[in-house]
Amino acid sequence: MSKLRNVAIVGFAQAPIVAENPHRTAPEMLYPVVRQALANANVERKDIDYQCAGSSDYVDGRAFSFSQVMEVMGAWPPVQDSHVEMDAAWAAHLVWVKMQAEECDAAIVAGFGKVSEGSPMHVLNLQLDPFYHASLGLDHVSTSALQASAYMAKSGVDDAGLAQVAARNRAAGAKNPDTQLRQAVSAAELQKTPFVTSPLREGYLPPIGETATCLVLAAEGKAEKMCDRPVWIHGVDHRIEFQTIGARDLTSSASTKLAAKNAFEMAGVKGVNDAQVVELGSTTPAEELILRDALGLPSGLGGTSGGPVVNPSGSPLCANPLMNTGLLRLAEGFRQLSGRAGERGVAGAKRAVVHASGGHCLQQNIVWVLGTERRWT
Repeated sequence: MSKLRNVAIVGFAQAPIVAENPHRTAPEMLYPVVRQALANANVERKDIDYQCAGSSDYVDGRAFSFSQVMEVMGAWPPVQDSHVEMDAAWAAHLVWVKMQAEECDAAIVAGFGKVSEGSPMHVLNLQLDPFYHASLGLDHVSTSALQASAYMAKSGVDDAGLAQVAARNRAAGAKNPDTQLRQAVSAAELQKTPFVTSPLREGYLPPIGETATCLVLAAEGKAEKMCDRPVWIHGVDHRIEFQTIGARDLTSSASTKLAAKNAFEMAGVKGVNDAQVVELGSTTPAEELILRDALGLPSGLGGTSGGPVVNPSGSPLCANPLMNTGLLRLAEGFRQLSGRAGERGVAGAKRAVVHASGGHCLQQNIVWVLGTERRWT
C-alpha cells in the first residue's frame, strides 16, 4: 500500500437520542452539538476549512433541510461545504477523501435526522427497487424479516439464538449513557415480546430515534494540536450491492466482506482479530450474525469465545437514529481508543474495526480500521 495522508478523529459530540424532540428543529438540535465538538477539539469555527453533512430531506419531512444547517455548521466565513444524502458515516468518508487530495486540513462532519417530522416507514420504502419492491409497500422491518428468515433457514439459528444476540447488546447498552435503550433484558424476556413481522419480535428491533452528531477530523500536523489522544484512520473502504433484494443472497454480505478485505489491506493488518474493539451497524440480530460471518468473527452464540469485543456501545439495537447510526459507530471507535468510553471502555484497546450500513438488508456497507498510532510515516 502506497503512503497516504494520516488523518485522525479529534473530537465528537452528540445530542441525546430521543424518540421525539418537539421543542427543537434540526438546526436547533445541531447548533450546541457543533459548538461542543469544536470545543472538545480546542478549535474555533475559523480553524475549519471544510464541512460536510449527512442527512435526508425525506427523513426530516422538510424540503432542503440540509441547507438550513449550514447556518449552524458555519455559513460565515465561507468554506468548502458539501452534503451527502446518506448516513453521516459516508460524509466522513468524503471528508477523508478530500483530505487525501489535500483540499482541506480540518473539517467537521454533521449528522441529523428529525424523523418525528417525517414518516420513516414510508420513506425507507423508497430505498427499494421502485418497480418491483417499493410498490408492494415493503418497509425496512418486513425486508429485514425476509432476510432473518432466510438466514435462519440456512444457518440453523433459531428464535432463541436471535434473543441471545439481542440480550447481549441490551446488556452492553445499559452501560452506555448516550444510547436510547439503557436497560438490560434477558433473552427469555425478549422471546416473550410479540412478533412485529415474523421472525422478528419487538424485542429484537431498535427504536427509531432522532439526534444530532458532529465529528471533527484533522490531518497530521493539526490533529496532534487538537486532541491529546487522536484516533487515526488506518483504512477504509465501502461497497454497494444490487438494490433489488431478489438479485442477491440475503444470507451473506459480499459487500461487507470485500470492503473489510480492502480496508484491512490499507491498514496493513491480517484481519478483524487484530482489533480489540468491533462496532457493527446491525439493526437486527440476524444482521449482526451475517456481519460476523462476513468479517470472520465468532458467531456470538453460546457465550464468549475470545477475539475482539463486539458492540460495547450496545449497537444500533439500542438506538437507531436515522442518518446518525453509522457515524455513531465511528464515534464509538474514537471514544474507545481515546479513553473516552467511560464504564464501557475496553481496557488496552489500540485498534478498532467499525462498520456502517445503508439501504435494505445490508445493501451498502462501509468498513473503517482505526488505531491509536499513525499509519504512515
